[in-house]
Amino acid sequence: MKNIKNTAYSIARADLAACVSSSGYIAGAHHFVDLWARDSLFATLGANMAGQSAISRKTIETFLHYQQPDGLVPYLILRSKHGLGKYFNRHVYYKDPVAHFRSHMSFGIVPDGGVMTIIAARAYRENSGDTAFLKQHYTKLVNAFMWYEKRSGGSLIREWFQCEWADALLKSGRTLYTNVLYFKAATDMAWIARKMRFIPDVEYFARRAEEIRTLINTHLWTGSFYADWKDWKRQDYFAVHPNMLAVIFGLADKKQATSILAFAKKHTWNGWTMENSFPVYPIWRVPLLHMLIGMRDYHNGLIWLQPGILYAVAQCIAGNRREAKTVFRHIAEKVIRTRGVHEVYERSGTPVKRWVYRSEQPFAWSSGLFVWASHILEG
Repeated sequence: MKNIKNTAYSIARADLAACVSSSGYIAGAHHFVDLWARDSLFATLGANMAGQSAISRKTIETFLHYQQPDGLVPYLILRSKHGLGKYFNRHVYYKDPVAHFRSHMSFGIVPDGGVMTIIAARAYRENSGDTAFLKQHYTKLVNAFMWYEKRSGGSLIREWFQCEWADALLKSGRTLYTNVLYFKAATDMAWIARKMRFIPDVEYFARRAEEIRTLINTHLWTGSFYADWKDWKRQDYFAVHPNMLAVIFGLADKKQATSILAFAKKHTWNGWTMENSFPVYPIWRVPLLHMLIGMRDYHNGLIWLQPGILYAVAQCIAGNRREAKTVFRHIAEKVIRTRGVHEVYERSGTPVKRWVYRSEQPFAWSSGLFVWASHILEG
């Protein structure tokens, strides 16, 4: 196990390093050469533990640099222009990167940039001890969180179609993924405020975290797991990624975590990682564009590493280290067998390579999470 883990760790660390740009972590080195908040900022969690914390800081500061006056942080910072050629590694680069706040598919505001920036900022400070960083950016981090407070009106974040990370599916309303990040951002702002010794702020953010926890449990807890989203009714799909984050971030209590992990193992374990969701979504929830390019299963059947990595971490946090290490070994073997950390895989376990779309590799998000999980499982 140790040799497998060490070999896979070296591959993941090298893939993460290959995604470094002058602006911080880009999502990938071929067609995803831009900074996506979820990809780039989740990647920093591993970077902090792999001697790349300076790049973590640069990535966070890049997103804060493009923050709007109202506090909104971009979800995407484009380095190269959109176009079909981009997916064949033919880039036309901007002289200066361009920040995007709205989905280029549905034109709704994509809200996860600010919460991911806060989460990444806390993790960076926790690992680096860089208090000067917090002093320099505290006001911007507060403004980022307050954008959500104004938008939510004291409730949960609502979003439009194709504005969640799984943007190849049609869902809108109060999504679990974004609101778990909202909860985590509130707890992290309380932590940051405590480091800054701003006691009134600590009390405010801690109170909001508990209010958000209550709202998520009220609207999305099914009795066995957290539902994927709620629009006009609760949509009881089991999305693995945000349910694992709910366990890892402490949103779920011990009883809920036990239930979530048992449900995941029973319904989404595929032999080497976790399925993205259960059950599959109806075909009418797949956008037409993805149907036309032969990627109807991009978020609805294809396999991603993030859910499996997060499942291993969640099991470890829950005290089930044997299960965690077993799952992580299977994922490590896949990384070694495919000679890299790829974005997305066919159900056979091979990286996607179709007539229009090819799985990105190296892929910062999964590489960073793999490195991060390696350190947690060894801790």
